[in-house]
Amino acid sequence: MTKRGEPSPINQALNRPRAKLGLDLAAWMTILFVCVTAFLVGFRIVAVISFPMMAGAAWLIVRKHPKMFELWGLSLSQRSYYDPRKH
Repeated sequence: MTKRGEPSPINQALNRPRAKLGLDLAAWMTILFVCVTAFLVGFRIVAVISFPMMAGAAWLIVRKHPKMFELWGLSLSQRSYYDPRKH
């Protein structure tokens, strides 16, 4: 039995990180969605230029603050305890 948070020796494929170039799948999908939308709307040059710029900016942010996008994504689904809309 391993301690909590330690890699499990049973299946090493489950222990691989899912991030590519420091960005997780949600960040890549957001960047891709924005670029494809800009391309389809007609801003083709903007879409082509914005993909490497957004990926580079996100990589620089994640390099300095590794959990920033993960925490931001979690905050979208959380509500305040005193939220009047809950009742």
